[in-house]
Amino acid sequence: MSAPESKGRPARRAVTLALVGMTLLALFAVTFRLRLDPNVASLLPDQGEAAALRRYVRGFGGGDLAVVLVEGPDPETNAKVSAEIAAELGKRPSVARAADRVDTSRALDPMLVFRHADPHAMERLRGALTPEGMRARLAESRAMLLAPGSGAVADLLAADPLRLGQLAYEGADIGSGVRTQPDGAFATDDGTAHLVLAEPRGQALRGEDARRFVEDAESVLAPLRSAHPEMRFGLTGGHAIAAATEAMLTRDLSISSTIAMGLASLVFALIFRRVRALVAVMPPLLLGTVWTAAVAAALPRGLSAIAIAFMSVVVGVGVDTGVHVYAALLEARRAGLEPREAARVARAKTARGVLFAAGTAAAAFGALAFSSIEAMQQLGLLCAAGELLTAVAIVLVTPEVGALLERKPPPPPAPVRWTDAFAWLSGTRRRAALLAFVALLPVGAVFLGASPGLSESIVAVRPKELEPLKVQQAVFDAFGGKRGQWVVLVADRDLERARARGDRLAETLSAMKDDVEAVDALTALAPAKETQEARFSARDALDLPAKANDLEKALVETGFAPARFSGALDAMRAPSRDLVQIEDLRKTTASILLSRYLGTDDGDHLVALYVRPREVPGATARVEQALRQTDPQAMLTGYARLEVVLRQSLAQDLPKIGGVAAVLVVAALAMSLRRARDVVIAAIVVLCEIAAVLLLVRIFGIPLHAYDALVLPVLLGITVDEGMFLLYRAREVDGGIEGTGRPSGLTGAPDVKHDVIRETLRDEGPPVAATALTTATGFAALALCRFDGLRDLGLVGALGSVAGLVVALVVVPAGLRLWKA
Repeated sequence: MSAPESKGRPARRAVTLALVGMTLLALFAVTFRLRLDPNVASLLPDQGEAAALRRYVRGFGGGDLAVVLVEGPDPETNAKVSAEIAAELGKRPSVARAADRVDTSRALDPMLVFRHADPHAMERLRGALTPEGMRARLAESRAMLLAPGSGAVADLLAADPLRLGQLAYEGADIGSGVRTQPDGAFATDDGTAHLVLAEPRGQALRGEDARRFVEDAESVLAPLRSAHPEMRFGLTGGHAIAAATEAMLTRDLSISSTIAMGLASLVFALIFRRVRALVAVMPPLLLGTVWTAAVAAALPRGLSAIAIAFMSVVVGVGVDTGVHVYAALLEARRAGLEPREAARVARAKTARGVLFAAGTAAAAFGALAFSSIEAMQQLGLLCAAGELLTAVAIVLVTPEVGALLERKPPPPPAPVRWTDAFAWLSGTRRRAALLAFVALLPVGAVFLGASPGLSESIVAVRPKELEPLKVQQAVFDAFGGKRGQWVVLVADRDLERARARGDRLAETLSAMKDDVEAVDALTALAPAKETQEARFSARDALDLPAKANDLEKALVETGFAPARFSGALDAMRAPSRDLVQIEDLRKTTASILLSRYLGTDDGDHLVALYVRPREVPGATARVEQALRQTDPQAMLTGYARLEVVLRQSLAQDLPKIGGVAAVLVVAALAMSLRRARDVVIAAIVVLCEIAAVLLLVRIFGIPLHAYDALVLPVLLGITVDEGMFLLYRAREVDGGIEGTGRPSGLTGAPDVKHDVIRETLRDEGPPVAATALTTATGFAALALCRFDGLRDLGLVGALGSVAGLVVALVVVPAGLRLWKA
């Protein structure tokens, strides 16, 4: 045993123990701490209206109502089954309460209906309490009593002869939750669709709580689906959406990472034509991936929907390092070096280059930290960590494993012919000039406006393939809802103050009939104490005791016996001022609607109002102005407004991230290549590649939005490797030829036998093709994801990797041919 080898053994043993220890800790973290975050808040920017939407998602996503949609041809069966579902759901441990209807008896003292009267309802009540209004209302009441089957309304009219409750509730400008039928059922007018509302226990954004509720709900629905095949049952709401999102993310993560590993292995084996190379590359690649997953496990809120792409990206990009390291090992063995020495030489030759390239790519990914979207920040952090950790693992492990595998001298490399085509294209200065012109055409096209426009980002936040979202749309279709609803959010440390602010906003919006189609607010069910007091004061200003005398006179004039209405007259002479309390409402069937309006976030009480503006010119601006004037601190948000916010976020993020990535890449090129010609050629490669990707995105119709568009600047760091390694190899080949006195072939007519460009492409073409294609496979694996944002991100990344390879194989030879060293 040689002295160097005996000295190196303790060092290798220490490194091995360190790797084993790191891996065991990483596996422990991944097994017990890695979790997926179904919260869409991480997909939203942290500023402006999107920040308000994040608060809304956090505050109301935890207690959102669950909705079961029941559809069938027979209204009676639908009603019966809905009642059965409500009863069975209410028995499940994950459900606090469930209901298929609310109490609509309205058995309320008519003097108390004033506390629920919005401004227009108050005007109707005032009109009904004039002598003329009383006589008109009593005449209508008399006609109702004389109609056949009027016995059911006699008692109601005895308590409220003027039907003040009807005036307060019917035709109200401010709604309260789901539309009901006269019997209180949540159903359409024809009865073909019913809803069952449920209040799940726990937090929708806590995976265990969401899964437990969905399992209980499905255990109720499954036998009904079998018993009633003609009916359709659907489940939606915060818990259902969160559980479905987590299931989708789990599927996407497992499938994309597995396919990425398989495709990368296939490309690697095809390029090297030496399957044993996989044994040397895949273990350290897995090590780097597990280490990176341990970093993901440390994320405080879990792994977001977009950030799960890190697994496929790390696999695809990480193989790059293995390609170069193993190629250097085979080259050293073919040169006659012993396996252990070949491993040392391969590591020494490639470590600086591949670690520098990994650092450049990591820096480009790190630029995503400047994004205002948390999920993109996570993706950048994990991919940057994965780049470095995987490169370190491969540099440490692959040469050692390769030395064991390559004990026998490897066969000479298989002849490479496909690179000759690229060499021929730049074989003369004229062809090289034409090639350079063609490569620059995409740059000119983009400069002239041929780049794709931004697409809808909302599908990347709320995937269209998510079943609960399809059910949600079916509910909209059946019950007359439609997209375009805004959310007005009030946050306050004091709940009563927040409710009062919400009431004022609701009244302001309800008065804007020309601009606002509908307002849905808590004030219709439970106005704030301040609002109720104000409404009672307005009622008392009418002098109801005096109005009682007018009513008694009007009863006589319209043929009624006042004695039958003594209770109503006494109530008018001594009107009650009982205030409705939230606690009282929680004891009724209407309590199930409270979670629609009340939430908490970061110590604040949140009150939500739901507004649907009319689609008329100027309505949006007028509603926004009214909100600012009524309550400057109120937040306007909602998924309907998210598209504009995401576009604004992208417009701010893309220049920052692109600028940082460009500076980092140029600096890396300058430090690595250290030659003006090579730096310029490499920069042109990246420029042409990005322009080509933009054109391809437009040609293939890939949506470009706030998530996949941010991959474009990252491609600067990922794909710069191909140009850099081709330029490195050109120097080595050129130096070797010049050292033997052979012509370099960079000027004049090329010497085909010893042409630097041809030799460079033959030597380095296969490795750079392997690195680019394995990166492309990592991104391409994401195309099989069901999450729209991941799929688009993967397609853009795959196109960028392939385009970067083609551009590098075109521009580098052309640049070398045209530009003397």
